[in-house]
Amino acid sequence: MQPLAYFAVRSLLGWLQYVEKAERAFISNSLLLVATGAAHCWAVVYALFIAIHTRAMRYDGYHEGYTDHLPFWVAWTETLAVGSMGIWWVAGFTQVTIRILDDDAGGLPSEARDLNPNMFVQLMRSQRLHDILTMAHTVSCVGLFASIIPLCFAMALMKGDLTACEMCLGFVSMGFALPHAAVACRHLNFANPKKNDDAAAVAPAPAAEAAAQEAASLGPQLCVILALADSPGHAFLWQNFVYGVAAVAFLAAVAACGRSPPKVGDAALPPEPEEFWTCILLDAVAAMSLIVCFPHLNTWHLWALVVLLGVLFAAVWYETSRELFLDFMEPVFVTRSDSDKVLPGQQRQRLRQAAWVATLACASVALWDIMLHPVQEGLFEPPADSGGADSALPEIFDQNALLLLRWKQQLNTQPDPENMLSMAAEALEVEKDKLATQSLIVDHRLLLFKFLGPAEKGGTVPVHMRWKTSVLSPPTTLAEVMDNDFPGTLNVTTCLHMQARKKFAKAKADGALEKADKKEGSDALTKEESSESDTTATTTTVHASILRAVGPSPNAQAAYTAGCEWWVSELDSYYSADKDEDR
Repeated sequence: MQPLAYFAVRSLLGWLQYVEKAERAFISNSLLLVATGAAHCWAVVYALFIAIHTRAMRYDGYHEGYTDHLPFWVAWTETLAVGSMGIWWVAGFTQVTIRILDDDAGGLPSEARDLNPNMFVQLMRSQRLHDILTMAHTVSCVGLFASIIPLCFAMALMKGDLTACEMCLGFVSMGFALPHAAVACRHLNFANPKKNDDAAAVAPAPAAEAAAQEAASLGPQLCVILALADSPGHAFLWQNFVYGVAAVAFLAAVAACGRSPPKVGDAALPPEPEEFWTCILLDAVAAMSLIVCFPHLNTWHLWALVVLLGVLFAAVWYETSRELFLDFMEPVFVTRSDSDKVLPGQQRQRLRQAAWVATLACASVALWDIMLHPVQEGLFEPPADSGGADSALPEIFDQNALLLLRWKQQLNTQPDPENMLSMAAEALEVEKDKLATQSLIVDHRLLLFKFLGPAEKGGTVPVHMRWKTSVLSPPTTLAEVMDNDFPGTLNVTTCLHMQARKKFAKAKADGALEKADKKEGSDALTKEESSESDTTATTTTVHASILRAVGPSPNAQAAYTAGCEWWVSELDSYYSADKDEDR
C-alpha cells in the first residue's frame, strides 16, 4: 500500500501545481531536493527489491527458501533502506508538526507573549533543531542512495539470466541516484559549525540540481514499471527494444538538463503541461501495474484511498477549498517567477520531449503485457499453509519433513542413525525425540529425517531454515560427521522436475520402439532408435536444478537423485492410498 500512497500524493501535488500554474510554483533549491529526493529514492529502492526477488523466484520457482539465491548483502541493504526511510518520516512529520503548531513563527510579534515565548515554542523555533532535521533528511537521502548501488550489483551478479528490463532498470536507477547523491553530499558538512542566516547556506550546484529535478520527474515511476514489466515471465524482442529506448531517452534527458539547466538558479517555475500529463499518466500506469501484479493490494483500503484521492482532487479544483492547501503549502509553494527565468536550449528540449514520448510508450507496452499475461495470484506472497502438523498440505510437501544429512566418505565406519539424529537435534536446539528417520540410503551415505513438532507460529524461524543454517556452519561435533557441501533439505520442485523429465524420456523411448516394430525388416533402425532413446534417458537423469543444488560432483548428484526417487515413491504411495480409499 505504501507505493500506492506515494503515487497518490505525487499526483495530488502535481494536480495542485497544474491548477495554480499561472500564479504559483514549488520552490526549487537543494534543501527541498534532498527532502523530497529521499521519498523518490525509496520508490526506486522498492522497484529494485521487486526485480531482485522476481529474479530469484524465476530462477528456482517460488518456495519458502527461494531467498537462498539472494546475495548476502541484500538483507542488510534492506535494513539500511528501511532505517533511512524511518529517519525521513520522523524528520518530515516533525517539520509538519512544527509548521502546524507554530504557524506565526515567520511573522512579526503582535502580542507581548510573542516577545517572550515559552520553552516549547523556543524549541520549535530553535535553529539547531531545524539544522538537525535538515541533516536527517540529508542522511536519509544518502542512505537510500547507498542502498541503490549494492542492489544494482546484486541484480547483475545473481544467478539466472539478466533480462533487458533488469538492465534498463539498473541504468535508470543509477541515472536517478547519481545527481541526487551529488546534491545530498554537498550538505554533509559536519566540520563547519558556523551558522548562516540563509537556509541555503550550501552554494548551489545548478548542473546537479537540474539533473536531479529531471530525474525525479520520471525516474521513480519508470523504475517501478520496468521492475513489474518482467512479471509475466517473457518479453518479445520489440518490447525489449521499447524498454531500452525509454531508458536511453531518460538518461539523455537527465544528462542534457545537467549540461544545460532549463531555468535560472532557484527560480520557482511550474512544469510544462506536456511534462505534467506525462507524469500523471506514468503515476497511473505504475499504480495499475502494482495492483495487477499484487492482487492482495486490491482491498477496501485501496478503494478508500481512491475515493479520498478523488475528493482531494475535486477540493483542489475549487478555489474556496483550494485556499486550505495553499495556506498549508505556503512555505514551499510560492508565487511563481517570471517566464524570463527560463533558459533557452533547443537540443535539451528535444531530448526531454523524446524522453516523455519514450517513457509513455514504455509504460503502455508494459501495462499491455501485464494485463494480457497477469501474474499468477499469490506468486509474490507466501502460501497460507506451508506444511506442518496444523497444515492442510500432506507431510510429503512439508519441508520440515524433508531434512537431509549426508555423512563424510572419509569416515571408517557408518555412523549410527540415532547418533546422527542426536547431533542434528543438538544443532537445532530441539529434543532428540522430536526428530525421526524417514529413510537411510546407505549406498549414497544419505539420511532423510523429519521434525515431529508442531508447525512454527508467528515470527519463529522454521526448522528447515535453521537446519540449512546449521549445514552451512555446523557445530564441531556435527562438522566431524556431516558433508556440509551437500544441501540440507530436499526441494520438491526439483524432484518433480526430475520425475517429469524421466517420464518424458521413457515415453520418447517407448514411442521409438513402437514405431520401429511397425516397420518390418527395419532391425537396423530399431537398434539405432533404441540406442538414441537410451542415450536420451541417460543424459536427462541429472536435471539442471539438481546440478545447481549440489554442484558438479557425480556422487553428490547421485545422492540427491536417490533422495528425490525416495520422495517420488512416497508421493506415488500417498496418492495411490487416496485412490484406494475413494474406491
